[in-house]
Amino acid sequence: PVGRPEPWMCYLNAVQLQVRPFAAMVKIGDTVSDIHEGLNAGMWTIGLTQSGNELGLTEAEADALAPADLDQRLKGIEKRYSEAGVHYVARGIWEVLPLIEEIGERLERGERP
Repeated sequence: PVGRPEPWMCYLNAVQLQVRPFAAMVKIGDTVSDIHEGLNAGMWTIGLTQSGNELGLTEAEADALAPADLDQRLKGIEKRYSEAGVHYVARGIWEVLPLIEEIGERLERGERP
């Protein structure tokens, strides 16, 4: 009925994919609203800083920034994600697989988001 940060799209995806439980799922997003959506659905959350809407730059534009400028911007995004309650932060999807593996290990230990 409404979009983020409500969890309904996550629920619909789970129904269509026939997967459960939500505590074993991961919401990967590039906005604070994405983080809230995942948390509201009871999922682990990973926020993307460099390859997403929060930075708002193309890959070429991000590459053209001075490294210190890029780092400062990414730290600001990470701070906003942390304040929203994100579980993990990655620069882009290329850094996500080890985080997924860590989440799997945490689930094996009985941890939940």
